[in-house]
Amino acid sequence: MMGDSTLRQWFDFLLKAVPTFKRMNLHVQYEAGPLLAVDVENNIDLHWRAHGLPLRCLKTEVSNLHYVSNEIDDLTGGPHTVIVFNLGPHFTTYPLDFYTRRVMRVRKAVLDMLQRAPDTTIIIKTVNTGYKDVFGSDWYSLQFNRILQWAFQDVGVYILDVWQMTACHYNVENIHPGPVIIKNEMDIFLSFICPE
Repeated sequence: MMGDSTLRQWFDFLLKAVPTFKRMNLHVQYEAGPLLAVDVENNIDLHWRAHGLPLRCLKTEVSNLHYVSNEIDDLTGGPHTVIVFNLGPHFTTYPLDFYTRRVMRVRKAVLDMLQRAPDTTIIIKTVNTGYKDVFGSDWYSLQFNRILQWAFQDVGVYILDVWQMTACHYNVENIHPGPVIIKNEMDIFLSFICPE
């Protein structure tokens, strides 16, 4: 998992929902990661890291900030690998061209991954609603979702569109949705990787 704090919510959800996961202490700042949990019984490693700059977080070591495209380039992939990423709110203070270039670089990395390991599962989480402050707006976030869906429309990845899940829920709109919304997102996510 590579992305922002809304994807880190998925990491945290899985740690609570799956009792066999044990979080490893990598002695890093939690907000930027990297974070690691292992399930020895089921042979599962769960990783999360921030998507690289731009990022708004507390002080963290620059060496821990990796771009999504570089991380994907460094992975082997295969039938037992699931890659999940998102790019969103931290880009709202930059022009759409900047965001589009980043997405296109990630698209190239994904295409390369699917070329060398076509049985790798790749899932893209879209942007949530609820980012309404001096740094962002739902209108600008919606443009990010359109760019993501345009860039990956013919690539053979899963796009988990959470826009309406966060906009239409009875919970108060928040960039960090409540537990019931995270559970709904996780139910859909797990249906892509555990269909049986």
